[in-house]
Amino acid sequence: MKKIATYLGIAIACIIGIVIALHLAWYLQKSKPLNIYILDKTVTQTDRIEHKSLVWLLNHFRIVGPDGKSYNHKSDYWGFFPIDLNQQLFDIKSIRLNEVDAYAAVYDAAYYADCYGVYSYEWYKTETKAPNSSKVYGGLNQNDYFLLKRMKELNKLIIGEYNMFSSPTNALIRTKTEELFNVSWTGWAGKYCPNLGAINNGKGPAEWMVKLYEKQHQKPWPSKGSGIILISNDGLIDVLEEGSDLLTPIVKLITEPTMPQWQNNPKETEFYGWFDIIMAGIGSEVHATFKLETTPAGEEKLKSFGLKNQFPAVVKGYSDKFCYYFAGDFAENSVSIATSKLKGGKTLNSILHLNSPRNAFFNNFYLPLISNILNNYTSREQ
Repeated sequence: MKKIATYLGIAIACIIGIVIALHLAWYLQKSKPLNIYILDKTVTQTDRIEHKSLVWLLNHFRIVGPDGKSYNHKSDYWGFFPIDLNQQLFDIKSIRLNEVDAYAAVYDAAYYADCYGVYSYEWYKTETKAPNSSKVYGGLNQNDYFLLKRMKELNKLIIGEYNMFSSPTNALIRTKTEELFNVSWTGWAGKYCPNLGAINNGKGPAEWMVKLYEKQHQKPWPSKGSGIILISNDGLIDVLEEGSDLLTPIVKLITEPTMPQWQNNPKETEFYGWFDIIMAGIGSEVHATFKLETTPAGEEKLKSFGLKNQFPAVVKGYSDKFCYYFAGDFAENSVSIATSKLKGGKTLNSILHLNSPRNAFFNNFYLPLISNILNNYTSREQ
Protein backbone atom coordinates (compact mmCIF):
# COMPACT_ATOMS: atom_id res chain seq x y z
CA MET A 1 0.00 0.00 0.00
CA LYS A 2 2.86 2.32 0.91
CA LYS A 3 4.55 1.57 -2.41
CA ILE A 4 1.38 2.45 -4.33
CA ALA A 5 1.08 5.71 -2.39
CA THR A 6 4.75 6.46 -3.10
CA TYR A 7 4.41 5.77 -6.84
CA LEU A 8 1.22 7.83 -6.96
CA GLY A 9 2.96 10.72 -5.20
CA ILE A 10 5.88 10.53 -7.65
CA ALA A 11 3.48 10.50 -10.63
CA ILE A 12 1.59 13.53 -9.33
CA ALA A 13 4.85 15.38 -8.66
CA CYS A 14 6.04 14.61 -12.21
CA ILE A 15 2.78 15.90 -13.71
CA ILE A 16 2.97 19.08 -11.64
CA GLY A 17 6.61 19.52 -12.68
CA ILE A 18 5.76 19.09 -16.36
CA VAL A 19 2.89 21.61 -16.13
CA ILE A 20 5.15 24.14 -14.39
CA ALA A 21 7.86 23.62 -17.04
CA LEU A 22 5.35 24.08 -19.88
CA HIS A 23 3.99 27.23 -18.24
CA LEU A 24 7.52 28.64 -17.81
CA ALA A 25 8.32 27.87 -21.45
CA TRP A 26 5.17 29.77 -22.44
CA TYR A 27 5.92 32.63 -20.06
CA LEU A 28 9.48 33.09 -21.37
CA GLN A 29 8.14 33.87 -24.83
CA LYS A 30 8.18 37.58 -25.62
CA SER A 31 4.82 39.20 -24.94
CA LYS A 32 3.20 41.39 -27.60
CA PRO A 33 1.04 44.32 -26.40
CA LEU A 34 -2.16 44.81 -28.43
CA ASN A 35 -5.18 46.68 -27.12
CA ILE A 36 -8.20 44.81 -28.51
CA TYR A 37 -11.82 45.92 -28.22
CA ILE A 38 -13.84 42.69 -27.96
CA LEU A 39 -17.61 42.99 -28.27
CA ASP A 40 -19.95 40.17 -27.26
CA LYS A 41 -23.63 40.91 -26.69
CA THR A 42 -24.75 37.26 -26.58
CA VAL A 43 -23.65 36.12 -23.13
CA THR A 44 -26.28 33.99 -21.40
CA GLN A 45 -23.78 31.88 -19.45
CA THR A 46 -20.91 32.73 -17.14
CA ASP A 47 -18.48 30.85 -19.43
CA ARG A 48 -18.69 33.47 -22.24
CA ILE A 49 -18.52 30.76 -24.93
CA GLU A 50 -19.03 33.22 -27.82
CA HIS A 51 -15.60 34.84 -27.34
CA LYS A 52 -13.77 32.46 -24.99
CA SER A 53 -11.71 30.74 -27.71
CA LEU A 54 -10.61 34.13 -29.08
CA VAL A 55 -9.19 35.01 -25.64
CA TRP A 56 -7.60 31.53 -25.50
CA LEU A 57 -5.71 32.37 -28.70
CA LEU A 58 -4.65 35.82 -27.48
CA ASN A 59 -3.25 34.27 -24.30
CA HIS A 60 -1.58 31.42 -26.18
CA PHE A 61 0.12 33.86 -28.58
CA ARG A 62 1.29 35.92 -25.53
CA ILE A 63 -0.71 38.94 -26.68
CA VAL A 64 -1.33 41.18 -23.68
CA GLY A 65 -3.33 44.28 -22.94
CA PRO A 66 -1.87 47.76 -22.40
CA ASP A 67 -1.34 46.92 -18.71
CA GLY A 68 0.92 44.01 -19.67
CA LYS A 69 -1.54 41.43 -18.34
CA SER A 70 -3.10 38.49 -20.20
CA TYR A 71 -6.68 38.89 -21.41
CA ASN A 72 -9.46 37.55 -19.20
CA HIS A 73 -12.47 36.16 -21.06
CA LYS A 74 -14.79 36.98 -18.16
CA SER A 75 -13.94 40.67 -17.87
CA ASP A 76 -11.95 42.00 -20.84
CA TYR A 77 -14.77 42.60 -23.28
CA TRP A 78 -17.71 44.91 -23.94
CA GLY A 79 -21.38 43.93 -24.12
CA PHE A 80 -23.57 41.84 -21.83
CA PHE A 81 -22.30 40.76 -18.40
CA PRO A 82 -24.21 38.11 -16.40
CA ILE A 83 -23.82 38.86 -12.68
CA ASP A 84 -26.16 36.36 -11.02
CA LEU A 85 -28.04 33.81 -13.14
CA ASN A 86 -30.33 32.80 -10.27
CA GLN A 87 -31.26 36.37 -9.36
CA GLN A 88 -31.30 37.34 -13.07
CA LEU A 89 -28.92 40.24 -12.48
CA PHE A 90 -26.80 41.59 -15.33
CA ASP A 91 -24.79 44.61 -16.40
CA ILE A 92 -24.13 46.20 -19.79
CA LYS A 93 -20.84 47.78 -20.85
CA SER A 94 -21.14 50.00 -23.91
CA ILE A 95 -19.64 53.18 -25.33
CA ARG A 96 -21.42 56.50 -25.77
CA LEU A 97 -21.40 58.53 -28.98
CA ASN A 98 -19.09 61.20 -27.55
CA GLU A 99 -16.56 58.49 -26.62
CA VAL A 100 -16.19 56.92 -30.09
CA ASP A 101 -13.19 58.97 -31.29
CA ALA A 102 -11.34 58.54 -28.00
CA TYR A 103 -11.77 54.77 -27.95
CA ALA A 104 -10.92 54.46 -31.65
CA ALA A 105 -7.62 56.22 -30.92
CA VAL A 106 -6.84 54.11 -27.83
CA TYR A 107 -7.65 50.64 -29.20
CA ASP A 108 -5.36 48.91 -31.72
CA ALA A 109 -7.97 46.48 -33.01
CA ALA A 110 -11.65 45.57 -32.72
CA TYR A 111 -13.24 42.11 -32.85
CA TYR A 112 -17.05 41.88 -32.81
CA ALA A 113 -17.62 38.29 -31.73
CA ASP A 114 -21.45 38.30 -31.52
CA CYS A 115 -23.97 41.13 -31.73
CA TYR A 116 -27.24 39.17 -31.66
CA GLY A 117 -27.94 39.77 -27.97
CA VAL A 118 -29.97 38.26 -25.18
CA TYR A 119 -33.74 37.67 -25.24
CA SER A 120 -36.18 37.27 -22.40
CA TYR A 121 -36.80 33.54 -22.97
CA GLU A 122 -33.04 32.90 -22.65
CA TRP A 123 -32.42 35.11 -19.64
CA TYR A 124 -35.68 34.83 -17.69
CA LYS A 125 -35.82 31.04 -17.56
CA THR A 126 -39.40 30.87 -16.27
CA GLU A 127 -40.83 32.35 -19.44
CA THR A 128 -42.17 30.33 -22.34
CA LYS A 129 -39.60 29.87 -25.07
CA ALA A 130 -40.91 31.78 -28.05
CA PRO A 131 -39.08 33.14 -31.11
CA ASN A 132 -40.76 36.54 -30.79
CA SER A 133 -39.94 37.17 -27.12
CA SER A 134 -38.75 40.64 -26.13
CA LYS A 135 -35.13 41.71 -26.41
CA VAL A 136 -33.23 42.26 -23.18
CA TYR A 137 -30.19 43.68 -24.98
CA GLY A 138 -28.63 43.26 -28.39
CA GLY A 139 -28.24 44.21 -32.01
CA LEU A 140 -25.51 46.25 -33.67
CA ASN A 141 -26.18 49.92 -32.88
CA GLN A 142 -24.94 53.20 -34.32
CA ASN A 143 -22.15 53.62 -31.76
CA ASP A 144 -20.86 50.11 -32.54
CA TYR A 145 -20.85 51.03 -36.22
CA PHE A 146 -19.20 54.43 -35.70
CA LEU A 147 -16.38 52.83 -33.70
CA LEU A 148 -15.63 50.37 -36.51
CA LYS A 149 -15.84 53.13 -39.10
CA ARG A 150 -13.45 55.40 -37.22
CA MET A 151 -10.98 52.59 -36.54
CA LYS A 152 -11.01 51.65 -40.21
CA GLU A 153 -10.29 55.29 -41.11
CA LEU A 154 -7.31 55.13 -38.74
CA ASN A 155 -6.08 51.95 -40.50
CA LYS A 156 -6.70 49.83 -37.40
CA LEU A 157 -7.59 46.12 -37.57
CA ILE A 158 -11.35 45.42 -37.52
CA ILE A 159 -12.95 41.96 -37.57
CA GLY A 160 -16.68 41.29 -37.70
CA GLU A 161 -18.29 37.90 -37.26
CA TYR A 162 -21.58 36.13 -37.93
CA ASN A 163 -24.78 37.74 -36.60
CA MET A 164 -23.90 41.38 -37.14
CA PHE A 165 -26.60 41.83 -39.78
CA SER A 166 -29.71 39.95 -38.66
CA SER A 167 -32.44 41.25 -36.39
CA PRO A 168 -32.40 43.01 -33.97
CA THR A 169 -29.89 45.12 -35.97
CA ASN A 170 -31.93 47.70 -37.89
CA ALA A 171 -31.80 47.99 -41.67
CA LEU A 172 -29.88 51.28 -41.83
CA ILE A 173 -27.06 50.15 -39.54
CA ARG A 174 -26.92 46.81 -41.35
CA THR A 175 -26.55 48.48 -44.76
CA LYS A 176 -23.83 50.84 -43.53
CA THR A 177 -21.94 47.96 -41.88
CA GLU A 178 -22.17 45.89 -45.07
CA GLU A 179 -20.58 48.80 -46.94
CA LEU A 180 -17.91 49.06 -44.25
CA PHE A 181 -16.85 45.40 -44.70
CA ASN A 182 -17.57 45.42 -48.46
CA VAL A 183 -20.01 42.51 -48.30
CA SER A 184 -23.74 42.08 -48.96
CA TRP A 185 -25.93 39.86 -46.82
CA THR A 186 -28.59 37.86 -48.66
CA GLY A 187 -30.80 37.86 -45.57
CA TRP A 188 -30.27 34.11 -45.04
CA ALA A 189 -28.44 32.14 -42.35
CA GLY A 190 -28.04 28.41 -41.86
CA LYS A 191 -26.67 25.63 -39.69
CA TYR A 192 -25.93 21.93 -39.91
CA CYS A 193 -28.35 19.83 -37.85
CA PRO A 194 -27.14 16.30 -36.96
CA ASN A 195 -30.59 15.06 -35.93
CA LEU A 196 -33.67 16.77 -37.33
CA GLY A 197 -35.89 14.75 -35.00
CA ALA A 198 -34.14 15.73 -31.77
CA ILE A 199 -36.30 18.75 -30.96
CA ASN A 200 -35.19 21.05 -28.12
CA ASN A 201 -32.39 18.80 -26.84
CA GLY A 202 -29.42 20.86 -28.03
CA LYS A 203 -28.53 18.57 -30.93
CA GLY A 204 -31.56 19.27 -33.08
CA PRO A 205 -33.91 22.10 -33.99
CA ALA A 206 -35.65 24.41 -31.54
CA GLU A 207 -39.38 23.87 -31.15
CA TRP A 208 -40.20 27.25 -32.68
CA MET A 209 -38.36 26.26 -35.88
CA VAL A 210 -40.55 23.17 -36.22
CA LYS A 211 -43.76 25.14 -35.66
CA LEU A 212 -42.72 27.88 -38.09
CA TYR A 213 -41.80 25.34 -40.77
CA GLU A 214 -45.09 23.44 -40.45
CA LYS A 215 -47.09 26.65 -40.57
CA GLN A 216 -45.33 27.89 -43.71
CA HIS A 217 -45.09 24.62 -45.63
CA GLN A 218 -48.34 23.03 -44.44
CA LYS A 219 -46.63 19.68 -43.90
CA PRO A 220 -44.84 17.89 -41.05
CA TRP A 221 -41.29 18.78 -40.11
CA PRO A 222 -38.78 16.29 -41.61
CA SER A 223 -38.09 14.34 -38.43
CA LYS A 224 -35.56 11.78 -39.70
CA GLY A 225 -31.91 12.06 -40.59
CA SER A 226 -29.72 15.14 -40.68
CA GLY A 227 -29.69 18.27 -42.78
CA ILE A 228 -29.11 22.02 -42.97
CA ILE A 229 -31.67 24.43 -41.56
CA LEU A 230 -32.03 27.71 -43.47
CA ILE A 231 -33.67 30.79 -41.92
CA SER A 232 -34.22 34.21 -43.48
CA ASN A 233 -34.39 37.57 -41.72
CA ASP A 234 -37.94 37.89 -43.08
CA GLY A 235 -39.04 34.82 -41.12
CA LEU A 236 -38.87 32.21 -43.88
CA ILE A 237 -37.55 28.75 -43.01
CA ASP A 238 -36.62 25.67 -45.00
CA VAL A 239 -34.59 22.49 -44.63
CA LEU A 240 -32.06 20.87 -46.94
CA GLU A 241 -32.38 17.16 -46.14
CA GLU A 242 -29.63 14.58 -46.47
CA GLY A 243 -30.39 12.29 -49.40
CA SER A 244 -33.01 14.31 -51.23
CA ASP A 245 -31.29 17.72 -51.11
CA LEU A 246 -27.77 16.99 -49.90
CA LEU A 247 -25.15 14.37 -50.76
CA THR A 248 -23.71 15.08 -47.31
CA PRO A 249 -25.13 17.51 -44.74
CA ILE A 250 -21.72 18.62 -43.47
CA VAL A 251 -20.77 22.17 -44.46
CA LYS A 252 -17.31 22.34 -46.03
CA LEU A 253 -14.99 25.29 -45.40
CA ILE A 254 -12.48 25.64 -48.21
CA THR A 255 -9.47 27.97 -48.29
CA GLU A 256 -8.96 29.96 -51.49
CA PRO A 257 -5.68 30.81 -53.29
CA THR A 258 -5.96 34.40 -51.99
CA MET A 259 -5.71 33.14 -48.39
CA PRO A 260 -2.27 33.89 -46.91
CA GLN A 261 -0.76 30.44 -46.66
CA TRP A 262 0.19 28.58 -43.49
CA GLN A 263 1.99 25.26 -43.41
CA ASN A 264 0.71 21.77 -42.61
CA ASN A 265 -2.97 22.63 -42.61
CA PRO A 266 -5.73 21.04 -44.71
CA LYS A 267 -7.31 22.97 -47.56
CA GLU A 268 -10.75 21.71 -46.52
CA THR A 269 -12.32 21.75 -43.03
CA GLU A 270 -15.74 20.72 -41.74
CA PHE A 271 -17.80 23.51 -40.16
CA TYR A 272 -20.63 22.84 -37.71
CA GLY A 273 -21.72 26.30 -36.60
CA TRP A 274 -24.16 28.96 -37.78
CA PHE A 275 -23.25 30.81 -40.96
CA ASP A 276 -24.38 33.86 -42.96
CA ILE A 277 -24.96 33.56 -46.68
CA ILE A 278 -23.24 36.66 -48.04
CA MET A 279 -21.80 38.05 -51.27
CA ALA A 280 -18.39 39.73 -51.52
CA GLY A 281 -18.20 43.26 -52.87
CA ILE A 282 -16.11 44.49 -55.80
CA GLY A 283 -12.47 44.85 -54.81
CA SER A 284 -12.68 42.49 -51.85
CA GLU A 285 -10.64 39.31 -51.40
CA VAL A 286 -12.40 36.03 -50.59
CA HIS A 287 -9.97 34.02 -48.46
CA ALA A 288 -12.26 31.07 -47.74
CA THR A 289 -15.57 29.70 -49.01
CA PHE A 290 -18.45 27.68 -47.58
CA LYS A 291 -19.66 24.82 -49.77
CA LEU A 292 -22.89 22.81 -49.47
CA GLU A 293 -22.78 19.40 -51.18
CA THR A 294 -26.19 19.65 -52.86
CA THR A 295 -28.07 17.29 -55.16
CA PRO A 296 -29.78 18.80 -58.25
CA ALA A 297 -32.98 19.06 -56.17
CA GLY A 298 -31.15 20.85 -53.38
CA GLU A 299 -29.52 23.21 -55.85
CA GLU A 300 -32.94 24.07 -57.27
CA LYS A 301 -34.30 24.70 -53.77
CA LEU A 302 -31.45 27.14 -53.09
CA LYS A 303 -31.99 28.76 -56.48
CA SER A 304 -35.65 29.42 -55.63
CA PHE A 305 -34.40 31.66 -52.78
CA GLY A 306 -31.78 33.33 -54.98
CA LEU A 307 -28.96 31.38 -53.31
CA LYS A 308 -26.02 29.24 -54.46
CA ASN A 309 -24.33 26.26 -52.85
CA GLN A 310 -21.02 28.14 -52.52
CA PHE A 311 -20.59 31.52 -50.82
CA PRO A 312 -17.85 33.49 -49.02
CA ALA A 313 -16.76 32.49 -45.51
CA VAL A 314 -13.82 34.85 -44.93
CA VAL A 315 -13.70 38.19 -46.73
CA LYS A 316 -10.95 40.80 -46.59
CA GLY A 317 -13.00 43.82 -47.53
CA TYR A 318 -10.23 45.95 -49.01
CA SER A 319 -6.72 45.05 -50.16
CA ASP A 320 -5.22 48.10 -48.43
CA LYS A 321 -7.17 47.76 -45.14
CA PHE A 322 -7.07 45.30 -42.25
CA CYS A 323 -10.80 44.76 -42.49
CA TYR A 324 -12.23 41.20 -42.27
CA TYR A 325 -15.66 39.64 -42.09
CA PHE A 326 -16.12 36.03 -40.93
CA ALA A 327 -19.49 34.70 -42.16
CA GLY A 328 -19.70 32.05 -39.42
CA ASP A 329 -19.65 31.87 -35.63
CA PHE A 330 -15.91 31.15 -35.73
CA ALA A 331 -15.14 32.18 -32.14
CA GLU A 332 -17.57 29.74 -30.50
CA ASN A 333 -15.33 26.77 -29.73
CA SER A 334 -14.78 24.45 -26.75
CA VAL A 335 -11.54 25.40 -25.00
CA SER A 336 -10.00 25.13 -21.55
CA ILE A 337 -8.48 28.51 -20.66
CA ALA A 338 -5.85 26.93 -18.38
CA THR A 339 -4.20 25.25 -21.39
CA SER A 340 -3.74 28.59 -23.18
CA LYS A 341 -0.78 29.47 -20.94
CA LEU A 342 1.19 26.31 -21.61
CA LYS A 343 3.78 25.64 -24.29
CA GLY A 344 2.08 22.97 -26.38
CA GLY A 345 -1.30 23.98 -24.98
CA LYS A 346 -2.91 23.42 -28.36
CA THR A 347 -2.25 19.68 -28.15
CA LEU A 348 -3.44 19.39 -24.56
CA ASN A 349 -6.58 21.40 -25.31
CA SER A 350 -7.32 19.09 -28.27
CA ILE A 351 -7.05 16.03 -26.03
CA LEU A 352 -9.41 17.55 -23.47
CA HIS A 353 -11.97 18.33 -26.18
CA LEU A 354 -11.65 15.29 -28.44
CA ASN A 355 -15.43 14.85 -28.51
CA SER A 356 -16.08 18.39 -29.72
CA PRO A 357 -17.08 18.37 -33.42
CA ARG A 358 -15.41 21.79 -33.79
CA ASN A 359 -12.01 20.62 -32.53
CA ALA A 360 -10.52 20.24 -36.02
CA PHE A 361 -11.95 23.58 -37.15
CA PHE A 362 -10.42 25.37 -34.16
CA ASN A 363 -6.97 23.78 -34.57
CA ASN A 364 -6.69 23.68 -38.34
CA PHE A 365 -8.52 26.79 -39.42
CA TYR A 366 -9.44 29.35 -36.75
CA LEU A 367 -6.14 29.26 -34.83
CA PRO A 368 -3.87 29.74 -37.88
CA LEU A 369 -6.33 32.27 -39.39
CA ILE A 370 -6.22 34.56 -36.33
CA SER A 371 -2.48 34.01 -35.93
CA ASN A 372 -1.86 35.00 -39.54
CA ILE A 373 -4.05 38.11 -39.37
CA LEU A 374 -2.53 39.32 -36.11
CA ASN A 375 1.05 38.63 -37.23
CA ASN A 376 0.54 40.53 -40.48
CA TYR A 377 -1.09 43.41 -38.66
CA THR A 378 1.43 43.72 -35.82
CA SER A 379 4.41 43.43 -38.21
CA ARG A 380 2.89 46.26 -40.26
CA GLU A 381 2.48 48.34 -37.10
CA GLN A 382 6.07 47.68 -36.03
